[in-house]
Amino acid sequence: MEVRVGLWPSNGAMARRHARRTRGRATAEPSPRNRRARARRCCPNSGDGETRRRRLVRTRLALQDSCAPTHRSHRSPAQRESGISIAPIFLSTEIIITARKTVSAESKNLPVGELLAGARDSDRARGRCLLYTTILPSVAVLHFEPPAARRRRRLHSLFAGDLIEFSFLHRSKTMAGGGGACPPPGLGFGGEYYSVVDGVCSRDGSFFGGKPVLAQAVGYAVVLGFGAFFALFTSFLVWLEKRYVGSQHTSEWFNTAGRSVKTGLIASVIVSQWTWAATILQSSNVAWQYGVSGPFWYASGATIQVLLFGVMAIEIKRKAPNAHTVCEIVRARWGGAAHAVFLVFCLTTNVIVTAMLLLGGSAVANALTGINVYAASFLIPLGVVVYTLAGGLKATFLASYIHSVVVHVVLVVFVFLVYTSSSRLGSPRVVHDHLTAVASAARDCSAPLSHSDQACGPVHGNFKGSYLTMLSSGGLVFGIINIVGNFGTVFVDNGYWMSAIAARPSSTHKGYLLGGLVWFAVPFSLATSLGLGALALDLPITAAEAAKGLVPPATATALMGKSGSVLLLTMLFMAVTSAGSAELVAVSSLCTYDIYRTYINPDATGKQILRVSRAVVLAFGCLMGALAVILNLVGVSLGWMYLAMGVIIGSAVIPIALLLLWSKANAIGAILGTVTGCALGVTVWLTVAKVQYGRVDLDSTGRNAPMLAGNLVSILLGGAVHAACSLAWPQHYDWESSRQITTVESVAADGELAEELKEERLVRAKRWIVKWGVAFTAVIVVLWPVLSLPAGKYSAGYFTLWAAVAIAWGTVGSAVIIFLPLVESWDTICKVCEGMFTSDAVYERLDDMNLRLKAIMEAMPEAEERYQEMQKKGIGAMEMAHHPASGTHPSTVANDDGDDLPHA
Repeated sequence: MEVRVGLWPSNGAMARRHARRTRGRATAEPSPRNRRARARRCCPNSGDGETRRRRLVRTRLALQDSCAPTHRSHRSPAQRESGISIAPIFLSTEIIITARKTVSAESKNLPVGELLAGARDSDRARGRCLLYTTILPSVAVLHFEPPAARRRRRLHSLFAGDLIEFSFLHRSKTMAGGGGACPPPGLGFGGEYYSVVDGVCSRDGSFFGGKPVLAQAVGYAVVLGFGAFFALFTSFLVWLEKRYVGSQHTSEWFNTAGRSVKTGLIASVIVSQWTWAATILQSSNVAWQYGVSGPFWYASGATIQVLLFGVMAIEIKRKAPNAHTVCEIVRARWGGAAHAVFLVFCLTTNVIVTAMLLLGGSAVANALTGINVYAASFLIPLGVVVYTLAGGLKATFLASYIHSVVVHVVLVVFVFLVYTSSSRLGSPRVVHDHLTAVASAARDCSAPLSHSDQACGPVHGNFKGSYLTMLSSGGLVFGIINIVGNFGTVFVDNGYWMSAIAARPSSTHKGYLLGGLVWFAVPFSLATSLGLGALALDLPITAAEAAKGLVPPATATALMGKSGSVLLLTMLFMAVTSAGSAELVAVSSLCTYDIYRTYINPDATGKQILRVSRAVVLAFGCLMGALAVILNLVGVSLGWMYLAMGVIIGSAVIPIALLLLWSKANAIGAILGTVTGCALGVTVWLTVAKVQYGRVDLDSTGRNAPMLAGNLVSILLGGAVHAACSLAWPQHYDWESSRQITTVESVAADGELAEELKEERLVRAKRWIVKWGVAFTAVIVVLWPVLSLPAGKYSAGYFTLWAAVAIAWGTVGSAVIIFLPLVESWDTICKVCEGMFTSDAVYERLDDMNLRLKAIMEAMPEAEERYQEMQKKGIGAMEMAHHPASGTHPSTVANDDGDDLPHA
């Protein structure tokens, strides 16, 4: 280990001369009697050298026997085995010891704080010798305040570990320009982010410094390589299902995945679909801003929507079982005008979500690898478009499961890294102590030691200025904005309605509840690790960088180097592509069923529907990249877009919920509430920004007060107007017209599915999801934060419990979402494997075909007679299939892909 020691003696020249004179000099080992006498002269009341040594040692010998002169050539065998080195020094006020690097495998994970442990506990010796040590992971600040008469008393410090080399650097007590020591004493970590520039101690202005951690080739390899791999792999899985399970790839299958997806896969899809770039990046940004309250409010404020949407998922099975999109239900109940309004809001939601995905993904790819941000905006969706074109919604579901597995594996790695295995942090107690030090009021946050917009000193609006509290006004305001905005992106996003349509009736409510609870761990556990980790490491991250989502990559890079950057980039790519594929299919369904089939070609065939769906996927995939480029040019950040979405789409939340929940809700109220709520919400948002900050720009409109006002006005006014109009002119709707929505192609009847669609079973499912959805909502939004308030500023023990909850929730949730879909789909997996490696599947399909032929023969006696007549004439099977009198073989029918499949 190389250790740098900076000294500030009252006579620097004397220290340097003494160091040169004593370097390498062999000194006779003093007798125990002489050693004790010298110790009493040097440090009265400190005890003999042996006693002092035992008091100061912690696991690895450090700062041993400060008063007894010992030389390396005259050490005991135990000292020689431990690799003790010494250096005679003169002390005046303090020493700063910084670990620059570790060269020994034995001690590579041993922080300097452990090597130098002990002196902090030596209160009896305070004011005598080396009396007080601030224990740090990479820096130790040793305060020495001896009586004036002994200011130049010669001392010897004994260190352990590998050979510790000292470079004696004379510095003036005050740096040029009036700054303090560099790095400034007292904090004890993050010293590597300070440097002396032109005689002034300055803090780095950026963690990345405009230089990517990884090569551009790595960025292109991740974006293009993973994109190509998942495109091929997912398309292969879809083909396997078609080939060996017998799935019919019709337009209905393309847009609804057969309406038979089970609980585990639905939960995995919800987690994947709800894990945006913002989930990984913005959650850590609010942790960096507000401390422990940020991850909690991000997670709880975006989980309750998924839990409560389970009610809507059951209602759509009861009242519109054949619907393809939510806008189809709007048109069936409220007519064409309302349909046009909600179609615009649904498409706007998909555009906003897509923009956030690509803004976050391209910004992080650019910061980590230097890949061109505009190129990344187009390349990231490329692979998604390919497998979505091939497999539609089912391909999206399969890809979402694979992406969820990767995201959760990386999540567990980062959580355990920060709180258990990292040499720079490694435990909740260390993180707690560092967070306390960062927010200390005694910290020097004046320029140039801390650049503007970096985290330094007490947090404004937090209890006692601490990051370790739920009493945070900023965190609470963000939580309200988060709740309002995310109701819009769930209830007004057609993707969630499509997931509900695709689920089995018996799996819908369970899938949404399980998905919501598992998803909670993604922002909560990840941001509690990487977001708080950035603060605990005192990384030089600016507010602008945090708004772009660069907090997690900075922490991952600081803790793991390039491997951490690669892991974070992979995790982000999985999140962006999985959610992006869901948005592609959502937009495709809206354009196909609510525009093409409704207004252009009402009699469209399944083949035409499928062709239009794929064309829209391709077109919107290209539009995604262009939109991200435009927003990057304008300067819109991920954080701004995330907060603003509720203002724009929040007014449609309550009307679209009442669509299936209230029979009196009418069309005029829905239209007026949605339009006026949005208009007045935007007006209030911009007005508050102008009044409070005197200007309307991206900075002022992105502040908490304007965002809070705009979000609340939008959602509450939209709901109030709709409710008032509906009470004045109730509709008294019976949902018969919504039940009459038809499919384009008939789907083979499934007796089990028909049983699950019975009203009594759906009513029981609704009661179940209402009970548990409301209960979990109350727990994570009301009960949990209320119980956390009495703790005030968290103690080390309380924060350890908090971190343990994050670790446990993340680990258990990851295990459930990885293994449950495999367990539920085990029969299908076995059937595919049997088909690939045995001939059993072929015989099963032949038997099935024979049964179908027999059923046709029994239903059509003339067909049996015709068959026997042709058999007597000696016509073979192939000739019979193409006989002019027989036409197409009665056992097969061509599907929309042109494949011959057994006719149901």
